Amino acid sequence: MWRVTGNSSDWFFRIGAYLRRSGDALSQLINVALFLSDNPNESLSGRSYRQKHYWFWGKMLKVIDFLFFLLEEEHCRKSYENDLRRASALIEKAQDKING
Repeated sequence: MWRVTGNSSDWFFRIGAYLRRSGDALSQLINVALFLSDNPNESLSGRSYRQKHYWFWGKMLKVIDFLFFLLEEEHCRKSYENDLRRASALIEKAQDKING
């Protein structure tokens, strides 16, 4: 995985993808370990968007979106949608395995 092959843009893309996956994993860990979530596959940002109608999570959404503003707009909404896509893909894969 860490072997550098191919052109430099390919290597750069792999490092970026690795950092993104690591960030997702860290967000899920923080959500479970610090905020006591019962869903280990949900990111902190996704949870903030999903529960934005609660006072605490509404404030958390604003803080996270502010911190990520330079990288992307509506970070928490996009994270929530990514959480749903990952969950759907996992269910689809399991159903394919069950159905043969």
